[in-house]
Amino acid sequence: MPQTEPDLFREQLARAAALMRKSRHVVAMTGAGMSVESGIPTFRGADGLWTRHGPPPMDGFKRFREDPAGWWQRRVNRQMDAHMIELRDALVRAEPHAGHHALAALERAGAVQHVITQNIDGLDLKTGLTNLIEIHGNRSRLRCVGCGQRTSLGDFVPTEPPEPCAACGDVIKFDTVMFGEPIPADTMAAAREQIDRATCVLAIGTSASVRPASGLLWIARSNGAAIIEINPAETKLTSICDVVVRARAGEALSELLELVAQEKSVTGHRPPGPGSDVRSGACAGTMNTNQS
Repeated sequence: MPQTEPDLFREQLARAAALMRKSRHVVAMTGAGMSVESGIPTFRGADGLWTRHGPPPMDGFKRFREDPAGWWQRRVNRQMDAHMIELRDALVRAEPHAGHHALAALERAGAVQHVITQNIDGLDLKTGLTNLIEIHGNRSRLRCVGCGQRTSLGDFVPTEPPEPCAACGDVIKFDTVMFGEPIPADTMAAAREQIDRATCVLAIGTSASVRPASGLLWIARSNGAAIIEINPAETKLTSICDVVVRARAGEALSELLELVAQEKSVTGHRPPGPGSDVRSGACAGTMNTNQS
C-alpha cells in the first residue's frame, strides 16, 4: 500500500533527526524562504518584489562608492526603488515565527551548533539564537566600508548621512551587503570555518542560487557533510541532498524539534562519540506536503 503524504513527511523528518543526532557538528543555513512566513516578501517568484517592481541595478555598491552622500540623501528621503521601500516596511513589521523559535530551541538542545543566515532581518537574534553568522549583514547595524567596524542601530532609523568612520575616516553604510559588494572578509571567513567543520548541514528555505553564500553548501557536500533540505519547492540543491523535506520551515522545524526532544528523553543528551560521525553517502529522499 503506498505511503500517504503525512507518512512520508514523518519518515523524512525521522531520517533528518537521525542524521542530526549522529552528527558531530550540525550547521543550519537559512534563506529567504525562512523569512516568508514572517511576512517578508522574496525577490523572485510569482509574487516576488522584482517580479512586481522590476529588478534593481546590479551595481548598487559601485554607485554607493561613487556618491555615498547622494545615496544617503536619497535613502533618508525615501527616494529609493519601490521594491526597497516595500521590503523595508515589511522588515519593520516582521516578527519571528515558529520555525525561528524551533531553530533557537534546537541550538539550546545541542542539536544545532551554528546557524548561517542569508537574511538581513535580524529575526534569529530575537529568539535568543547565539551562534549566528549573518552572511549578508543585518539591517539594524551600520558598517564602515574601510575597517569593517559595526555599530548597532537598534530601532533607530538614520535621518541624515552618518559621519565618516571615527576609526579610519572611511564612509559608513548599512551593514547589509549591496549588489556588487563583496561579503566582508571576517564574515566569509567565519562562515567558511563553520562549513568546514560541519558534518551535517540543514538547508532551510534557501534557493541555493545566490552566490557566493550558496557555494558554501556545495563546499560542505564536497567535504562529505550530509545535507538535509527543508523547502516546499525543488531547488538547485535538491539532487545532492541526503534527505529532502517538502514543507515550510515553521512546520518542519517544529516537528523536528519535537523528534529531537523525544530522542533526548530516550537516549539522554550526549555528544556523539568519535565513531558516530555521519557524513553523506545516502541517496536523496523526497516528499511533498500540501502548502495551502
